[in-house]
Amino acid sequence: MQDQLANPDRKFPDDVVPATAPAEDLFSLALGARVESALMWLLFMRGDLPTEAFDGHRRKAFELACRAGYLYADEPIPHLLRDDVELREAWAHGVARRDDERRNGMDDAMAVDREPLIIARDWYALGLPFPEQILSNLRCGEICHVCGHNLYPEGGTVFFDNPRGQLGVFGGLHDLTLADLEVFLTHMARRQTWTVRSSDDTGL
Repeated sequence: MQDQLANPDRKFPDDVVPATAPAEDLFSLALGARVESALMWLLFMRGDLPTEAFDGHRRKAFELACRAGYLYADEPIPHLLRDDVELREAWAHGVARRDDERRNGMDDAMAVDREPLIIARDWYALGLPFPEQILSNLRCGEICHVCGHNLYPEGGTVFFDNPRGQLGVFGGLHDLTLADLEVFLTHMARRQTWTVRSSDDTGL
């Protein structure tokens, strides 16, 4: 299967962060946010709140997690942020900001150029895996990574998570069809985030 997940250890995207910037690779940002959150909770356990130090660690944790979501909006939320409610919300906030900027700045000509490929279901030209690959991998128990989304089977159900850190049911493993996955891939080709509502609206 064509893997759409970028290396989490990769350094600065050239079009986002200059080479002279401080470490803003995904791991460093996520780790920094987690450390700041841990320092905040240490103060909480000691009863040192509300204090300037507590507020500072909390604010820095949010800023780092939000920055990670903004810079790496197309990648899955890191495990370092996944199990903390505030960090997960900060990541989702950053992803949403990036998505809004993309929508507002999307060039109409580029959008038109993609539509014929979507209509023709030319997944290869769009840089997406084929629905047959996804279905086969899911039925073999493998996780599928597509444009920052994860599809993963558990028992007889396929679950998903998206770049905003939202989780949900994608559909029944044995009920999924190629047509269902083509709907999902169409969302990905249009740079749309798959949500629970997406599943509801398409009847998955």
